[in-house]
Amino acid sequence: MAIVDTLFDVFSASIGAIMGAVFAFYLNHRRNKSLATKLIVNRQTLDKIKLENQSLLKQIQDKENLILQMQMQLLEKNQKKNPKGKK
Repeated sequence: MAIVDTLFDVFSASIGAIMGAVFAFYLNHRRNKSLATKLIVNRQTLDKIKLENQSLLKQIQDKENLILQMQMQLLEKNQKKNPKGKK
């Protein structure tokens, strides 16, 4: 009788451990899948923001180049109007 009780306890504990492992695996799988989906969405959003930032930086660079060209033109005009030695 003691052997049967011991075997039943071992069997019950084994079944409980296996069921717990399966349940934990299922919960972790769902959570990991959800986190992976969020990660992909966040990565796509980040890529969109990076592209937008690159576009904005290109626009800023173009504007700076235009301003620099205009300044150079103004300096050339001022130098032509005011030759060296005259102010």
